Formats: sequence, structure tokens, C-alpha cells
Amino acid sequence: MRKLLLPLIFILGIALGGWLVPLTYNTSHAPEAVTPVPQKPEVLSADKVAADFFASALPEQREIDDVVPLMGRLSFNAEKIHLVSARIAGRLDRILVFEGAQVRQGQPLAALYSPEYISVQNELLLARNTWRTLQASKATQELAQDAESTLQSARERMRVMGASEQDVAALEQSGRVNEHLLLRAPMSGVVTQRNLDPGAFINLGDSFMSLADTATLWFFGNVYEQDYQRIRQGQSLQLHVQALPGKVYHAKVDILSPTLDVETNTLRVRCLVVNDGTLRPDLFATASLSVGKQLALLVPVDAVVRSQQVDYLIIETADGNYRKRQVSIKPYQENLVAVTVGLSADEKVVIRGATLLNQKLSGAM
Repeated sequence: MRKLLLPLIFILGIALGGWLVPLTYNTSHAPEAVTPVPQKPEVLSADKVAADFFASALPEQREIDDVVPLMGRLSFNAEKIHLVSARIAGRLDRILVFEGAQVRQGQPLAALYSPEYISVQNELLLARNTWRTLQASKATQELAQDAESTLQSARERMRVMGASEQDVAALEQSGRVNEHLLLRAPMSGVVTQRNLDPGAFINLGDSFMSLADTATLWFFGNVYEQDYQRIRQGQSLQLHVQALPGKVYHAKVDILSPTLDVETNTLRVRCLVVNDGTLRPDLFATASLSVGKQLALLVPVDAVVRSQQVDYLIIETADGNYRKRQVSIKPYQENLVAVTVGLSADEKVVIRGATLLNQKLSGAM
């Protein structure tokens, strides 16, 4: 009996062990599933396009202005900037205007205390009184002439120090010495910079303020090296400022830089702009310089598809298919653009639904 039980137990053990071992699969050699990458079609068949959503037309051929674009910023006209300096040493007791203030020519800017200015005023009053006394007697005519010369010399010294004609006349009329010399604006403009604070000491020739006349400004624009040979000094151009949409300003080419910028391969152009009071330095602006005429093909703005700063048109081919093509365009009117490169006059362009058709061509739909 024991001999029969041993083989039976052995067989049951083998069966039970196979049932307890987990069933596994070896997938190390199984091939991985590869998702195919969809290819973007460059040509779209006409039978996949709903005609109700799209329309094509031939471009309009027209002669337009050959325009060179310029981009840059406005700045102060350096020829209209004036540094206000002291003609004698002294202490700036009061500053009467500050940055951003609009001033007129002759307007007081600061009050300067100077012992030298007080001394020349006393000299003028003494010479005036002496001249009046000697002039009354005929026996002292020669001395009166010397006194008059001294008086004229004192007047001139006051003018050299910066006193105005009104200051000299007021001194002679009142006979009272002024402790402060009023430093006046040499020109009309706006205060762009102030170098000293009230109470500061200033030496002869030191500048304490800067004025700029904003009636005219400079526009510095950059043109590409292939365009600079068509630009001449004195040419007129139209200026557009992003901060002032809808307004057009007129300028003239003033100076062409003698060298190119090696980093950008552009030439710097300086233009003189007449300011109507709305322009400000450092405003970003674009300019259009007309250098002649050229033939161009006009298409609606909606026909242009822009992707990654590149312009495209959807062309309807002769067999009724559609193809996307890179082109070069220029702004022409509010609803039209001029195609200068990449399109022929006998090629139809999708003028309605170009964006949707571009998505189909790109495989996005």
C-alpha cells in the first residue's frame, strides 16, 4: 500500500506545483507597434474642397511706388540742444524751472548770487552819478567824457556776465543793487536735464541745465545693405508712429552713415522731422521712402497666410488643385497688399477661405 501511495503523492505534487506557478509571457522579443507619422500634403485635390467656402481670382496688376522701409526711433535734434552755463562764479540760490518744463527765450531759469556781479553794479552806479555831476559843468567836459566811458564799460561788463538789457536799465532807473543775477534761457525749448541743485556753487563756464528745441526732431532708421544705394540726401519720406495711429508725418533724409553696421548689415539713416507738438523723443517709428515705380500684383489682405514670419499664398493650379507658395509682399492699401516676388499674373489666388485651406494643406484638419 505504501508503495502505491508514494507514486501518487509524487504525481499530485507535480500537478499542484504547475498550478501555483504564475503564468508569464516573454515580451522582450515582441515587436513594438510603430505609429505612422502623417505626411503633410503639399497639394490638395479640388474634390476635397467645398466650393462654397473658398473663392479664387486672378491678381490685379498695377504700377506702384517702389518703397524702401525704415524702422527706428525719434531723438532730439542735436543741433537744437543748448547747454545753459554760468558766465561768472557764484552760488545757485534758486532754480526756477526743472526737467520737462517748457521755457521761452529770455525766461529766468535760476538766481545766482555773486559778489563779482554786485561789485560791477556798484561800479556802474558810481560811474553814472559821476557822469551826471561832471556833465552839468562846462569846465569838466573832458572828465565827463571819461566818466561816460567808464559807465559804458560797466554796462558792457554786466552784459558779459549775463545781465539783460532790462536788468541794466532797471538798475540805472532804480539805483538799487540786486543781490542775484537772473540766468536766462538762451533759446525757447524744453528742459531736458538739470545738473545742479539749489545751493550748489558754480564756476565760470559750468553748465547747470540743458535745453532742447523740439520743433524739429531726428529720426534714425536702418535700411538693409541692398537698399542703401537707392537712398539720396534730401529725399522725402512718410513717417508713421505706432503710438499715434492714423497720423502721417513728413521728413527728409539728412545724413547717410558712412559705414554699415557689421552685426545687422544695415545702414543708419538720419532724417529731419517737423514736429507738430505731438511727437516725443524715443518713440518707435516706421518710415516709407519712395525711390521710384515698380510693377506689382495686388491681392486682398485675407489671401495672405503668415506662418513663422513667412508669407504664403494658396495658388489654384490649372488642374484644379491647390498649392501653398511662399511670396514677398509689401503693404499697399488698407485691404490690399502688393506681391513683388513669387506670383505670376496668370495664376489664380485663393482670396476667400485661405486660412482654412492652409490648415487642410498642413494636415491639421
